[in-house]
Amino acid sequence: MAIGRGGKASIAKNAGYLSDDSDFYGDEATKHELEARASAFDVEEWHQNKSPSLIELAHENMAAHKPEKTTVTLYNPYEGDLHAKQLDESVDEFLQRLPPATTPATEANPWIFLANPYRKVSKNKYSEAKLADEAPPDDCANLAEFVVRGNQLLEQLTESRHDLEKKNPGKAKGTITKALNARRDEIVKELLETAVELHVTTGKWMIFPGPEEVNEVWSVIAKATANNQLGISSKVAPDSGDDRKGRLICVYTENFRDMDDVRRVLLKLKDLGLVLKSKAIFYKCDAWTYLNITSTNEYNIKASMYSSKELLEAKDGKVESYFYPKKKR
Repeated sequence: MAIGRGGKASIAKNAGYLSDDSDFYGDEATKHELEARASAFDVEEWHQNKSPSLIELAHENMAAHKPEKTTVTLYNPYEGDLHAKQLDESVDEFLQRLPPATTPATEANPWIFLANPYRKVSKNKYSEAKLADEAPPDDCANLAEFVVRGNQLLEQLTESRHDLEKKNPGKAKGTITKALNARRDEIVKELLETAVELHVTTGKWMIFPGPEEVNEVWSVIAKATANNQLGISSKVAPDSGDDRKGRLICVYTENFRDMDDVRRVLLKLKDLGLVLKSKAIFYKCDAWTYLNITSTNEYNIKASMYSSKELLEAKDGKVESYFYPKKKR
């Protein structure tokens, strides 16, 4: 076939082509056989028995090895407390809602809280700790019994002091205190053993940024706590109207006896730029807070258990004496 000018097709005389009568499809017998096979072909049976292609095999293998979705359960003992981060808000939203520099402190809400959402806690136990505004305690903690027994031990120490004063009238206060040291050490040991027995073992590293930097420092700690990089929870003091002193930020750990964890949190705070060699921070057990043992307590019990300087300088991360300064030689 050729196409001439004007677009008209012309057929050469001797050009060959296939007609409908051609045997291209086979002879009559072949045609009948193929038509019979086509009529008898079962599509469903073919799909069931056919061998899968390489692409189909690849898709099947990918589906078979698809990783299972894991669901992480998040916890918040402060859920419903408007002065704490809620699970349905991001850390940034929480920080914008409650900036400590300008959020007013009230008698009912003297702290802003944020929990580590990956630590399972009992909300019922939190209600007890809330009375002292401290960390969510262990599920087995018995705070009420600890406070009762702890105060009884402190009363024994007070009675011992009174006995010494009666037996040594006119003696200087320092002399009486020195004579009472051995008894005080015994009481402190019993207090800590009681705290461990009753699972009252939470404690905190304490940082005191100035009012002008509290938002920035709290932002760093809040994000690290929420990301499971620090301890079990954190809190910050809001604006009390007194800008002359630093705002307390507490970073809580689960067990004051777990020196590895206490030191781990300290090192993370150091990595975050919040611990300086020139200025130590201190760790205090919540048991002391429940018993109102402050830095000026009448029992002469050291309020802090560890200092950052001691732990960072200790070769094995351990401190020989948690409660009293080492005696000078």
